[in-house]
Amino acid sequence: MTHVAKRLLLQGVGLLAVLLLAGCAGSAALYEEHVRTEDANPKDVVLTLDVTFARAPDFDPKQDTRAGPPPHVEYSGGPSLDVPFYQKGIGFDLGVVGDPRALLALPYPSPATRTTSAKLKIFGERRNATLYRFVVLPRAGWNSYNSFQVSFAINGRQEGMTFAYSAKAVCDNAFDVTTPTYGFGMSVSARLPDGKPACLMACDARPGYLGYCAFGADVESMLVR
Repeated sequence: MTHVAKRLLLQGVGLLAVLLLAGCAGSAALYEEHVRTEDANPKDVVLTLDVTFARAPDFDPKQDTRAGPPPHVEYSGGPSLDVPFYQKGIGFDLGVVGDPRALLALPYPSPATRTTSAKLKIFGERRNATLYRFVVLPRAGWNSYNSFQVSFAINGRQEGMTFAYSAKAVCDNAFDVTTPTYGFGMSVSARLPDGKPACLMACDARPGYLGYCAFGADVESMLVR
């Protein structure tokens, strides 16, 4: 084998190694799991949210079993909480030693931070035409943003209202809000397990601040101020 051929072989092996390492770290991806409030284990509940809609939301529940892998059940057709989570890890970007146009250039791994996302979609328990109960649940192995979005539709018009919450801060936990897109009215009430006080903040309620307090890693510290 010639010297140049050996270099090309090393270059190819190095490139493959970097791509495999980067694949193991994973790029930003969204993994969603569906849960129904009535199926939740009470011991896992982080927060309970009661929502009274001024107008009855669309309710036509459906269930679909996906083959996977792994096999899982998806729900649709009713109001839900979209609860995001995240993980941070080290991945690798590709760098090159030498002139990248030259045959003798060799790739090398450059450490980089990777963030992977996941989401629980938790469908509400319908108490009557306008009253729904939701629970916020953790997801094993994932970090919480301490935020969620109430997602629903009225006459087919999709709407979402985001909230942040804290078990440490002291603030209101029951109030009325108006949704940001169509102006639907909602009354919300939050409580923590064992009757502990909750702090709930509407993040889409102020003009010009759409979602300003939700889905950030520092939500908890912001609410504690």
